[in-house]
Amino acid sequence: MTNLVYEFARTQRIRAGQPAEVALAQELDRQGRKRAFVLASGSVLEATGLEARLRAAIGERLVGVHRGIPAHGPQQAVLEAIHAARAAKADLLVSVGGGTPIDAAKVVQAALTHDVDSLEGLRALALPALTGPSNLDDSRVGRVRNIAIPTTLSGAEFASLAGALNTDLKQKQGYNHPELAPAAILFDAQLAAATPPRLWFSAAVRTLDHGAEGFLSPDGIALFRSQFLDGLRLMAEGLRAARQALQQGDETGAASARWLSFQGVWAVSPALGRVRFGASHGLGYILGARHGVPHGETSCVLLPAVLQWNAQTLGEELASISEALGDRSRPAHQVVREFIRDLGLPGRLADVGVHEADFEAIAKAAIEHPVVQANPRPIRRIEDVIEILRLAA
Repeated sequence: MTNLVYEFARTQRIRAGQPAEVALAQELDRQGRKRAFVLASGSVLEATGLEARLRAAIGERLVGVHRGIPAHGPQQAVLEAIHAARAAKADLLVSVGGGTPIDAAKVVQAALTHDVDSLEGLRALALPALTGPSNLDDSRVGRVRNIAIPTTLSGAEFASLAGALNTDLKQKQGYNHPELAPAAILFDAQLAAATPPRLWFSAAVRTLDHGAEGFLSPDGIALFRSQFLDGLRLMAEGLRAARQALQQGDETGAASARWLSFQGVWAVSPALGRVRFGASHGLGYILGARHGVPHGETSCVLLPAVLQWNAQTLGEELASISEALGDRSRPAHQVVREFIRDLGLPGRLADVGVHEADFEAIAKAAIEHPVVQANPRPIRRIEDVIEILRLAA
């Protein structure tokens, strides 16, 4: 039997089926919090009128709203949110949007509870790499908590790990502790309807990437592997239903499909951060940091290529991924590539502004990256990375 230490993240509740502002008011009452500070996607607030709804629901307990942290959460931008939340004397952080504001709230929480107020301090608080065990003080990190209101399918709301971009190093740095996981997750399918389809579906492909690479991870125990396959099945069913409902103008069906897709994210969440992912994730971090490609779109262009490259050494396991996505008769990379194409998403590196002239620099950064090195088919040479990139070209 393999040694295992599983540390549960400290999320206490998931709420669904209510308007986000109603669920948030109930959570504030339950937790006894008096000063909620919101970090949000500006586009979500503008499209939904959520800020006014929050003010009506929780009144003076809303002590600030911070908008527009750029994609990948540059540490300088997160530091501005830290200063604003500290000035507002926040005792609770509320994130609204996708992975960027949700991760930013976790980093702000870590900084507030550890008295960090400078870029140097924020970087010193980070893990040496994106992943790893926590280096935060157990007695402090939970004094401020956060609540997530996700409007994409990134899965960040289920993780205790957050990443923020060190623009000097051009790489993500990690912040991790069980208490950084949101204390509550509030899923509002109607609010999520404001998310543009390309963002909704590409973030969903990120969860497909979690499921596929998690299933193939050498760290996977039977329970995790089953959860990853269940997540793939639910996500595939939810995305196909959502696409059909949107084409037919069926908003009730679309809301049900969003909820089903969210359950796909939920299904894989207990294993997130407990297994190492592979080259699709590792190369995706590099494309995000160096070329500004959104994480969902990195998965769109990289996952099929990595599955194709892995096929040389992986057999039945890849067939299980094909089956979970609804077509065991074809190789997993073909099923995934067609799935992505049918969702109208980018399928090649050129579609996201990455070209062959960029490959060598990407490969040199990737060959030492710990997530790339965890790929189930070993990546030993720069040429191996370039081969994958050419499959994605």
